[in-house]
Amino acid sequence: MKVYPECVPCFALQALRTTDLTTRDETLRWEILIEACRKIATFKPGMKPVEMAEIIYPLVGERTGVPDPYAAIRHETNLHALSLYPFFQALVEENHDPIRAAVKLAIIGNSIDFGVPHNHLASLKSEALSLLHEPLAIDHTPQLVEALEGADSLLLLADNSGEIVLDRLLLETIRVFYPDLKMTVAVREVPIINDVTLEDVKEAGIPPEIRAVSSGNRTPGVILAKASADFLEFYKKTDIILSKGQGNYEGLSDDADERVYFLFRAKCPIIARHVGAPEGAMIVKQGGES
Repeated sequence: MKVYPECVPCFALQALRTTDLTTRDETLRWEILIEACRKIATFKPGMKPVEMAEIIYPLVGERTGVPDPYAAIRHETNLHALSLYPFFQALVEENHDPIRAAVKLAIIGNSIDFGVPHNHLASLKSEALSLLHEPLAIDHTPQLVEALEGADSLLLLADNSGEIVLDRLLLETIRVFYPDLKMTVAVREVPIINDVTLEDVKEAGIPPEIRAVSSGNRTPGVILAKASADFLEFYKKTDIILSKGQGNYEGLSDDADERVYFLFRAKCPIIARHVGAPEGAMIVKQGGES
């Protein structure tokens, strides 16, 4: 997905929100925002939106002396989601279609996103109850389940902290039905926003038999052209790829083949327009020609 003009003010707001987590120095806030705007002005129309984050967030870290402003938030969101894990697990176990239920809950977990103006951490439980029985705006879940039948390997491209706990539930649910499926979770190379790191994978309780790797990306979304050679080799050989969240959709949608399934909520009007669904919609979209 290429950047839209409407993305530009969003970049500036991301810089300001992140700065506000680290300092209340009014002069420094202005300096960072002005410098961020200068960098935003160099952004080329053909680039992917998540590439701007690779510029904005390190800038804030360098100027404030706080390289990981979202560290405490990642820990807090993981703990909150873990406290609700038995509740989510019961919703899946009691459902007549456990895999579909787990897919929906993983998408609902995508609401825990500090890269957008509003996240839904506090209302996670109520959202699960209200949205679990709502239809998906784009629903390629049947294709995903069919693909699982003949797959040997599955790669989940993780997105946000807290959300990773719901991803764990999805992977564990799939494993009940496909116990021989080799599973891997890919995370960011470095901390950025509240995106998942290797530490978050451990904190979320992902079982040790599910391998965790870095994609090599420093952006809040997988961009194959910027991924590590080791990750690319692994990516090419994987049977099914679950791409979680808007950032991974932004980075990967132009390059995805039919092995890729995008699971996310359309949390901004630009993403909603691009994918062809209402804002706020839950989506399971297969890559390639689907």
